[in-house]
Amino acid sequence: MGSQVYVRMIAFPRTVNAVTLPNDDGSFDVYINAKLPPELQVKALEHELEHINRDHFYNEDPVGRNELEAG
Repeated sequence: MGSQVYVRMIAFPRTVNAVTLPNDDGSFDVYINAKLPPELQVKALEHELEHINRDHFYNEDPVGRNELEAG
């Protein structure tokens, strides 16, 4: 992964584990739900990093397929 990744903790509703947003400069902002237990925060971060590693933000595959690939 050659992109800069900025991770932030934020209080989302419990139904949202994490969200990643690509930035114009090629970096990514990853927001992890601060309400999750620590072990689920780690899993959520790993999941979001897998999306970045697989270039899911720049392909035209269905979201469901990308979610399966990211684990």
